[in-house]
Amino acid sequence: MIFGRKARAEKREHDEAFEDEPTAVDEDTAEPDEDQDPAEVQDPVDPRLDGPFDYEEVALEADEVQRITFGPLIITPFEGLGLQLHGNPDTGIVQALLATFEDSGLELALFAAPRSGDLADELRVEIIEEATQGGGHAQETSGPFGPEVRRVMPVDGPEGEQLFHVSRVWLVEGPRWLLRGTLMGQAAMVEGEDAPSDVFVEFFRNVVVRRDEAPRVPGELIQLAFPEGQAPQG
Repeated sequence: MIFGRKARAEKREHDEAFEDEPTAVDEDTAEPDEDQDPAEVQDPVDPRLDGPFDYEEVALEADEVQRITFGPLIITPFEGLGLQLHGNPDTGIVQALLATFEDSGLELALFAAPRSGDLADELRVEIIEEATQGGGHAQETSGPFGPEVRRVMPVDGPEGEQLFHVSRVWLVEGPRWLLRGTLMGQAAMVEGEDAPSDVFVEFFRNVVVRRDEAPRVPGELIQLAFPEGQAPQG
């Protein structure tokens, strides 16, 4: 990630300016409450601390990186990356962008979200319930962008055999938008050092969202668009 940041960079500089200054501590309150859950006293984790970003939070003109704009989504390609737009060819509506690399893929979809920022929690519950109803299994776990859903769904093989589709779902909310990333293939199954998911984590962090000002219902899919100068393939 090379582009400059706006408001977030200013806040980080402000925080760092006070890191080395001594803080007065009341001796009566210095000891932690033994009855308090440690998780309750931790600062909440910002899943967007290192991206994905809103367009108003960054200065894309601060570097010379070549990016591709798909309507409200701006992505940074890398060598070996494949890109496919998914939608309805009859209507020209583009619903999602699939980024592929080697034996893995990451599908991006953008949704309208309320200012309250609670849509991600609702969608995680829905994903888990839908997986269970479909005969699969899903659970919420910790991921690189906060809570994520790991899902295993049964599918029929080419000869009628029982196979399973494994995926990881990232849900990250920004100002009035929610970006969903669905990780598939080897990247969804293999973990550890130098895992195939690492390249998609970095790719997802570099996504920039530029949502329009049109009023939308929370959860409404926001259409993507073909890059300028390109048309749908019939």
